[in-house]
Amino acid sequence: MDTAADTAITTATRPLAGPTIDVIMTCYNEGAYITPAIDSIINQTRYDLIERIVVVDDGSRPDTIEVLKGLEARCSRLKVIYSGGNGLPKARNLAADHCTSDWIAILDGDDIWTEDKIEAQVAAIAARPDAGLVYTGFLQFDNESPDNRAVAHVNDLSQSSDLLRDYFLKEGPIIPSTIMVRRDLFEQVGRFDAKIKVFEDTEFYGRMADVCTFCCIDKPLLQKRVHANSITAKRQEMMAHHAFVAFHLAARFPRLYPLVPRRLSERARKLGNTAVELASDAEAARFYRLAVQLSPLSWRAQLSFWAHRLGLPLGAMKKRAAARREGQAAHGQ
Repeated sequence: MDTAADTAITTATRPLAGPTIDVIMTCYNEGAYITPAIDSIINQTRYDLIERIVVVDDGSRPDTIEVLKGLEARCSRLKVIYSGGNGLPKARNLAADHCTSDWIAILDGDDIWTEDKIEAQVAAIAARPDAGLVYTGFLQFDNESPDNRAVAHVNDLSQSSDLLRDYFLKEGPIIPSTIMVRRDLFEQVGRFDAKIKVFEDTEFYGRMADVCTFCCIDKPLLQKRVHANSITAKRQEMMAHHAFVAFHLAARFPRLYPLVPRRLSERARKLGNTAVELASDAEAARFYRLAVQLSPLSWRAQLSFWAHRLGLPLGAMKKRAAARREGQAAHGQ
């Protein structure tokens, strides 16, 4: 698979200036998607900087194992670790055990990088040598309706004077498949916390925000695949996970305790937005009401609550909801 790319690197006239990069991936029954994901790494314009691709398979079915073994045979830089029962944060840490490069990039097994993703991040690192983590924008596409795409809004925290506070209140969102992180800092903060099963990336970014600056590339350099079950499942439980991570970070950084209600208000509001997209009005009302209860002075919470209660259009959410329904109707769902 990467033979041609290796040849191009050898014969290229440009200097191979830039940091070395290892890519870590996890895979669990993603045989239908893992090949395009790895192809998107190999097709990077700065593939020459990527020393290895480490995939931890976390106990997939035989059909996915067969795909991974085929990829190993075709890609000289790919190393697959066959394991099982780790869970996502522990699997990522296991992959990191095999990394030696300056930077670590993450790609989930069903996501796809644009071909200039690494090149753009390397340029950002050169311009911002103080940054320890670089993240990018992304677009989401529906796995069942690939033409149903939307560019997500990402908060730029690059100029923050109090990154830990601003990240805690605003997040990004920072999608793991968009990030590159300095490996020495990744180790310094203690990697991913394997005890946290949901939003372990959020907690990790909080610890990173305490030791370095972030750099944002406000351009969609990732195509993130969204599965129907990942959108609709267990939103009530998500609020509990948000609360756990918020208090976990506040216990580590006590100055965050007074900000916990504001953070959870915004999490509830965004869950309400998701419910609106899925035309679940009763659920949206519950989340918006919770957002106001948690932070009565939040204008975002108040605006969302009253707009929904009065039946006013909520802009892009309504458009995405309509597009989703059209896509489902077109596919007979």
